[in-house]
Amino acid sequence: MKNNDGDGATPDKPSTIRTRRRRMQLAQHSLDRTETFRTDTTGMLTRSGVSLAELKPGECGFIARLLGQSSGKIRLLEMGLTPGVHVKVLRIAAFGGPLDIEVRGYNLSLRREEASAVWLSHEELDAP
Repeated sequence: MKNNDGDGATPDKPSTIRTRRRRMQLAQHSLDRTETFRTDTTGMLTRSGVSLAELKPGECGFIARLLGQSSGKIRLLEMGLTPGVHVKVLRIAAFGGPLDIEVRGYNLSLRREEASAVWLSHEELDAP
C-alpha cells in the first residue's frame, strides 16, 4: 500500500506508532522529573564577583552589570536581565552548551557566551 505523498513509502504500522508514542511519553516524563529548586530571592548559594556562566546549578546572585557590545547588552536587557535582578542557575548543558536560569519568575536559556557577559553581585542594587 503506497502513501499519497508520491515518495513510495508505506504508512507506519500501528505497533510502530505505539512504540514511538511510548518513547515520546518516557522522554517527556524524564524531563518532567528534573530536579526543581527553591525560588527564594536570597538563596543559600549566592555568589558575587563572577559571571553568570561560572555559577553551578542551584547557585544564584544579583546582576551587577552587563559587559560586551551594545547590541549584546540590549538583547540581554530585553530578556529581563537588568541590574539588581535576582538570577538563579537551574541546569547547565554538557560540553559548553546553554544554561537554564530563573529570572523574574520565568525560565530562560542562555548561551555560555551570553551568560559570561552578565556580572553578578551578592546583594540587590538600590534603584537610583
